[in-house]
Amino acid sequence: GLECKNVLVVGFGMGVTTSAIAAHPEVEKIDCVEMVPGLKEAAPFYSELNNDVIEDPRLNLMAGDGRHFLQKTSKTYDLISCDPTHPVLGSGNLYTEEYFELCKTHLNDGGMVSQYLPLHKLRLNDFLGLIKTFHKVFPYATVWLGQYHAILLGSTNPLKINFREWSKNVGMLPSENYFYIDPYHFAVCVMMDDKTINGFPKDVRINTDDLSYTEFFSMKCFNPENLTNNLAYMAEDRCNINNVFYNIDNAQLMDRYLAGNKYLVESLYYQLKGDRDRSLNELRKAVNVNPENGEYPFLIRFNFNVAE
Repeated sequence: GLECKNVLVVGFGMGVTTSAIAAHPEVEKIDCVEMVPGLKEAAPFYSELNNDVIEDPRLNLMAGDGRHFLQKTSKTYDLISCDPTHPVLGSGNLYTEEYFELCKTHLNDGGMVSQYLPLHKLRLNDFLGLIKTFHKVFPYATVWLGQYHAILLGSTNPLKINFREWSKNVGMLPSENYFYIDPYHFAVCVMMDDKTINGFPKDVRINTDDLSYTEFFSMKCFNPENLTNNLAYMAEDRCNINNVFYNIDNAQLMDRYLAGNKYLVESLYYQLKGDRDRSLNELRKAVNVNPENGEYPFLIRFNFNVAE
């Protein structure tokens, strides 16, 4: 795949995303644009989470607006990682077709864009609309689940991931108490591919600068059912993992991880519904079908204070 040397991060926050990118030695330069200048001074307080990335000489942390930066610069990147706040908080112009097109014009050949996508405070049609908007710009888009949020991953080229390279790259990440590093666990988080997105209902709308539904929200966006509705939709029609990955060394092991992840999603669903007993039961099912995955016993201990 593409050797990632130059990266742009839109939104520094606590620096966790930037530190994950910096963990890869082939990365030569990381430009990061952050709206809140004070986060640079705050970063050392989260050093256990961000691995002191603020001291990395490859990092160029700039105060400013990420979209304005892209409008002004002529630089191109191998990866653009966008981690804006929820659009309901005022960052709606980082979720439009025009913004995604702007990112696309600053990609090197074979480059990729990753974009944070919340599951909460978005009605199902709005949630699907943002995915469809991203997919219109990046026809080989995939959607990945990170428990209560999603990640959009887009490329101008067909996305086929060599699982052996994937495993090697995951192995470079710092394995500490805060993060669980397992290439199989990460791989089964892929929920949608371009074929899945092409099957969305026809009335799902594209989000544009001129007609942006991420700028003027209905009060219905605060319905707590939105999160569970979006999660359930993602789980109903998962893509075939073999459409995304190849060179999977142990297909049977991958099947067990996939089965466990399906129970994990069910557990998250019931936890959000307030049914803790059912949620715990689904996690126990995940442990039974996928005992190799250390995340499930951890979640049982952390969420339910049960040692198993």
